[in-house]
Parts: sequence; C-alpha cells; structure tokens
Amino acid sequence: MLSAIGVTGIILIVIGVLAFIVLAYLAACYIGFYLLIVRTPRFDVTKPNSLMGPDFPAMVRQLHADLKELRLLPSENITVVTDDGLHLYGNFYLCPKPSKITVVCLHGYNSNGYGDFGSRALGYLKMGYNVMIVNHRHSAKSEGKYTGFAVLDRFDVPLWLKAVNERIPDGEIFISGLSMGGALAMQVSCNDLGANVKGIIEDCGFTSVKEVFEFQCRRVVGFVPRLSLKIIDFFMRKIAGYGADEVNSVDCVKESKYPILFIHGDTDYFVPTEMVFRVYEACTAEKELYLVKDCAHALSEFKDPKEYFKRIDDFIRKHSDIIKKQEQ
Repeated sequence: MLSAIGVTGIILIVIGVLAFIVLAYLAACYIGFYLLIVRTPRFDVTKPNSLMGPDFPAMVRQLHADLKELRLLPSENITVVTDDGLHLYGNFYLCPKPSKITVVCLHGYNSNGYGDFGSRALGYLKMGYNVMIVNHRHSAKSEGKYTGFAVLDRFDVPLWLKAVNERIPDGEIFISGLSMGGALAMQVSCNDLGANVKGIIEDCGFTSVKEVFEFQCRRVVGFVPRLSLKIIDFFMRKIAGYGADEVNSVDCVKESKYPILFIHGDTDYFVPTEMVFRVYEACTAEKELYLVKDCAHALSEFKDPKEYFKRIDDFIRKHSDIIKKQEQ
C-alpha cells in the first residue's frame, strides 16, 4: 500500500489534511468575528437572556410600557454625519418644563437607543432634563458595517454634543452611558468635550473589549482560547479598523476631565462587577460609586428605580452650575 501511494503521496495527503484543519479553524474564527462585529444587532426583548439575570423578563414588560409613554411625547429626529461619511440617527426630547440641562444617552452592545434608554430617558424627562437618545454606528437605522464597541464610537460623541449645543446653546450636558455606552462614556472622559459638559453617569461599562471577551470565554468554556482571540482581533483590525485591546477605560479615567458617577450591579455576569472597582480606583477626577445589591447586568434602573434616579439627580445637581445659581 505504501509503495502504491508513495512517500510523496502520503506527504501531500498530510499537508492537505493539515491545510483543511487550518482553513476550518480560520473560518471558525472569522465566524466569531462576524457574529460579534458584523452581524446586525438584534435586540430581542421577547426572549430570555441568561446574561441579564432573573429580573430580565419583568424589566422587558416595564420597558414596553415606558416606551409606549415615551413615544407619545414629541421629539426631534437628529442626524449627524461622521468623519468617515456615515449617517447616524437619534432623537432629541425637550423636557415639558423648559430646561437648560440635557442628558446624552449612549446605549450598549447589540442594542439601540430606545432598547436601553426607553425607561431611563422617561425617567430623565420626569426629573426635569432634556434627553438626546443616540443610536451608534451599525445600530437601529444608523449606518455602518461594524459594531464600534466604543472604540470607533469615541469619534462620534462630539457630533452628538454639537447637536445638543445647537439646540440649547447656553445649556449644560451630562453623558449617560450603559454597558458598551458606559465604556464609551469613560473612554471619552479624558477628552476635551467642552466646558458645558459637567459630568458622566457610567452604568456597568467595561474596561476593554479584550477583557470582556476573555471573561466570557472563561465563563462559558472554562478557559481563554488565546490563539482564537488573537485571530479574531486580527480580523477586527484588518476589516473593522480597530483592535480589541486598543482602548482601556482604566487608562482613560486616570485622565478624566469630568466627574464620574459609577453604577454597577453586584451580580453582573456579562460585564463582571470587579471591573467597576478597577475603573473607580483608577479615576482621578471627582467620583462616586453606586453598587446595586442583587442586580445583574444593566438592570440597576429597574432593580431600584427610586434610588437609581435619586443618585443620578443628586449627582447632576451637585455638578450643575445652572442648578446652583437657581438655588442661590
């Protein structure tokens, strides 16, 4: 048999098998990249989500009710154009009671502005603040082939702030970010966003994309497949234009120019709770930490809405020059 096939034939077969294995492995890594970065986000609130904890179904019911109420309110459709020519869309809500303070809402991964801020935006309006609900690139109707994971979205935040300033030229802005949006808020905190930006409300944001990937790998498969993650990162850099470890929130908050309110659930299994302690410890600006008991990922507002909005309102009042002047 050996003589019939020959040594050369065996070598070619082995090379062919190895090549097939390598190509299959690379294809699997590309599929991972595609599912994480390229696939159109699907915010399906009708399905259970183990990462969101047992309160998720009840939160969904509350979100539907709040969205019905929010959509009855008048809003302005906002369009901004990025430096790379993408059209991003959002909605601007004026508080029924005239206000000079606006909260800019940055949503999370695999979601959209209304999906993450339907309830929160309504809460901000009832507190007496205007609201800008943002849809990041590759989310809702906003253009873009790839999810930015905060790294690409950093460059778009000034556009939303400019849109607010055009509508409330003598006002103040607070940035509210949830999950990926929380990471985004931290990652722009070291930039000069304008003197009228007064503070950042960061809710369950991550340190870096790489560290979230690694945490979820440990949680799901029990180990970190480092080679696979490096290959996915290669695809991210070559195709989407950024790397998983390109920006770390810890480094950004070390140079934050704005006060930050850090919020996190103490049983978060998507963005691990330990991350909030690291960014809080690293932050050199004025800071506060609100840790929500028995709370999973992105559910702090639902878990205890009264305390949640009180903490945020106290933070805004503490850092708003407009409110301070009104109270004098």
